[in-house]
Formats: sequence, structure tokens, C-alpha cells
Amino acid sequence: MKKKPPMRIPSPPSSPPPPSPLFSPHDDVVSEPPMPPSLPTDLLINIFLRLPVKSLGKFKSVSKEWLQLITDPHFISAHRELSLSNPNIVLVKKTHQLNKCTRVDVSSLSFDGVSKNLDFSLYLHDYENNIEMLPSKWDLICFVSDSGFYACNPSTQVMGKLPEASCCTSGEVNAGMGYVKERGEYVLVHLFDRSLDLHVDYDIGCEVLRLRDGEDCAWEVVDANCPFVVRGWGVLVENVFYWMIWDEYNQPGDEAIVSFDLEKEEFGTVSPPEGCFDPNGAWSLVELGGRLCLVDSVTRPMTMDIWVLEDVENHKWVREYSIQMNGYTSDMLNFIVPLDYQDGKIVMDAKQESLDYYDVKKKHIKRMDHLIAGEWNWLRLYTESFFSLKNLIDIDA
Repeated sequence: MKKKPPMRIPSPPSSPPPPSPLFSPHDDVVSEPPMPPSLPTDLLINIFLRLPVKSLGKFKSVSKEWLQLITDPHFISAHRELSLSNPNIVLVKKTHQLNKCTRVDVSSLSFDGVSKNLDFSLYLHDYENNIEMLPSKWDLICFVSDSGFYACNPSTQVMGKLPEASCCTSGEVNAGMGYVKERGEYVLVHLFDRSLDLHVDYDIGCEVLRLRDGEDCAWEVVDANCPFVVRGWGVLVENVFYWMIWDEYNQPGDEAIVSFDLEKEEFGTVSPPEGCFDPNGAWSLVELGGRLCLVDSVTRPMTMDIWVLEDVENHKWVREYSIQMNGYTSDMLNFIVPLDYQDGKIVMDAKQESLDYYDVKKKHIKRMDHLIAGEWNWLRLYTESFFSLKNLIDIDA
């Protein structure tokens, strides 16, 4: 018996494919694809406020609505205020390259160590040993070398060279950097020695540079001369810069601190805490919580005393904190620098090896050395910001 051939089921008549959504059935003109439904503006702003500047820079090109939101002055101000309450740790390392060039690696971490917010490199045309980094804890960081001053915004990964400063005949760099919130400007003060040109013991001039968002800037030499040779970087508190005087302070009546009033453009001196002496030149100045503080790690064994200048006019100091440093070696004490005061805790840089917290209430130190891996030259705090350096000479990252 012959096997019947398999039954073939006829296919239904094929229907024409649906028209493409990009083409009109009436003509060949291409139309834009429909945009996804927009989120409520308040929700968008709430999301954007928590994003890093680098990401927001990319989102500007998504739509006109997003561009307007991100570039709105009120949003930029709110983003900066929120960032100030959530600072980051910035780690900086310098490495010599060929032909008088130094690579500067910049890395940023959140305080909990969970997220790495940025990681990039810059290049400066100077030898590694000539490059220093000024103390800061805002949205800009500042480098100085034999070739001049440089400002960098880690959030945008842009660095620019500041206008040329006056020549210092001694080869030393004495400067200070601070932020004046009321004016929204950075202020740099540069003290430069002219003694070799004038053939005198010392003649220290002073110039000031004010840096505002996206604006031109220039150094302005003031009439007043600095009356002392200083050491360390300047500290800005309430429109006044302070430096430690280079000379040893080993008897009452000696000057220990020199000040420069930005408004009056005048120098002065400040007496140290009564009964305290600094024969080894180990004292340092920092700003904590908007107050000038003197850090003394030598007077009492394994103790860091932090004195606060309570009365500026009468030079009245109060020993606000006494931190027991038994968890550190004695050799390390002079390398521990308080960075900031936040939520009842003093944040300290322990020789670029650890970021430590001192709980003022519990009087306890918590080490955060697990946050930092590798050999770093500098550790700073910084906040996210849109601060523009477009008017400076651009340095390629």
C-alpha cells in the first residue's frame, strides 16, 4: 500500500508589514521618535541634587528641560550646599615623568569608602620635588611650583594656570588659600621675598588674588609688607589670614603669629596661649568650625592640645580639646593634621596613611586606614561643585 503524502496546510495570505513609526503613510518625511513621558520636575531636581557634577555635565545634552534645570543658578547653589554637608576625600600623588614633567594622580572617595567618585591624572611641566599642594577643603584644590600657581576643580577634572605671581628671590613659597562664602570667591595671598634684589636682610611683599566662578583674575600687590618670615601655609578665618612666625617662640613677649587683614590690607601679630612655648617650631595653625585653632603636640607627652582663639582683639585662647594620642608613635605626632570639624567629630589626616576621627563627646579616636590604599603625597577634603575655571590657561588632563 502506498503511503499517503503528508497533508500540507496552506499558509494564510501574507499581510503587508506595519508601517514604520518613523515614516508617515502620506509622505517620506522622517519624524522624531516620541520622547518618554517626563518625570515631575520636583522629582528630577531631587535626583539631580544627589548626582556628581561629571554626570550632570553629560545629562545637559539629554533635553532642553534637563539643560535648563541643571544650569539654573538656584539648582547650582542648592547642589553646592548639599555637597558641603557630604564632603569627599581626595587623594593626590605625584610621579616624575620624562622631560621635566610630573604626573599628578587624583582620586576621590566617599567617607564611607563605598564609592569612588573620580579617578584621573593631570600633568605639570615641572620637577616633582618642586610641586606642593595648598591646604583646602572646598571645591577647588591648588598646586604651586616654580612655574606658578594652578587651580583645579576635581569635579569637572579641569585645571588651569593662574596669572603669573611676583618673583620670590629666596626661592621659598609662602602662601595661603581660603574661601569667602559671602562673596563666593577664593582668595590667595602670596608672600614674596625681595631682599636679594634690594640687598637688605629681608623685604617681604604681599599680593592678593581673588578667584570667582568663570571670571578673570589678577594678582594685586598691596602697600603693606609682611614684618616677619613665616612658616607653614596661611589659614583664613573671618577675612584674616594667619601664619606661624619662623622664629622660635621660647620666652614671653616674643611674637608667634602674624596676621593679614584682607579688608584693611594690614599686617599684625597675635600672641599665643599664655604660658605655652614652642622652642622647636612645631606648632601649626588650622581652621576648625570657622575658628582659628593652634595645634600643640609637643608640650604634653602623647597629647594633642587644640587651642581656640576666642577673643581676637584681646588674644584670648581657650584649650578646647586635649586628645590622647597613645595609639600613635611619638615620631608620628607632628605629622597628624586636623582637617575639619563635622558633627561632633574632628577629622584628622594621619600622615596620608589614614583618615581618623576624634569623637569629641566620647573622647575616642577611630582609625579609617582601610579607606586609603597606596602611597599618597596629600590628603584633602573636597566638595562637588560646578565652579568654572574657563578663564584660566587650560592645562590638559
